[in-house]
Amino acid sequence: MSVFRLPNAMPETSTGRLPDGTRVFESGKTTVNDPLGSCGLRRKRMQRWLAVLVLLGALGALSACSGDSRTGLEADAVGGAGEEKVYGGSARGLNYSSDAIYSYYVTGPRGMNGGGGNMSPASKEGPSEPGEMCCIGIPQPWKANTQLHIEWERDRKPFDYKDRSGLAVLTATVTVPEYAAKTSGFWAIFLPGDRVKVMVADGNANGQNDLNVRPADDDPFIVQGIRDDALTQKALQRFQQ
Repeated sequence: MSVFRLPNAMPETSTGRLPDGTRVFESGKTTVNDPLGSCGLRRKRMQRWLAVLVLLGALGALSACSGDSRTGLEADAVGGAGEEKVYGGSARGLNYSSDAIYSYYVTGPRGMNGGGGNMSPASKEGPSEPGEMCCIGIPQPWKANTQLHIEWERDRKPFDYKDRSGLAVLTATVTVPEYAAKTSGFWAIFLPGDRVKVMVADGNANGQNDLNVRPADDDPFIVQGIRDDALTQKALQRFQQ
């Protein structure tokens, strides 16, 4: 903080008084009227400067407070307070049905686009599982009512290379259950009767994403698939080539 210093006073010599009682001082070669006297004048000037300094200090304090508050808000916005982030994750699946699942693909908001596939029919030991596929976006934080479009290609006669009547492409709109901050990939779970559920694995932190237990039939996140004839015809053409 800079310190204000008054200039050194020059030697003053009283030369007498005017008829109205005003004392007259001679400072160097300049004659100055000083109704309050030299001491009073200096005291008056000092009071004015002190008032100015107090006012400047108050304004500076207000400016600093408002500046700190504004800076804090800007930092939150720039730094991402509440900002959504999308992380890359694997896309996998579980097949509890007796159908072969050749592939599946999901599209949706917030970067949730990706897929996997090549799941053989389920066995007595449990559901089949494909290799890990990369990648799909997993946004944080989770948001309620995040819906995805899923389409998958299934074959009820995967070992009959002449009869492709069991081949169909199915579609559905699925809702992503709540997941926690720490996740381990996206999963599509296929159930008998062309039903499907999707989830983001998180160690079952919220009780809805247990990969070790087959979803119950009354699970609210299970959706019935609908056959898409146009996509099915395209899939059949691929086998005919």
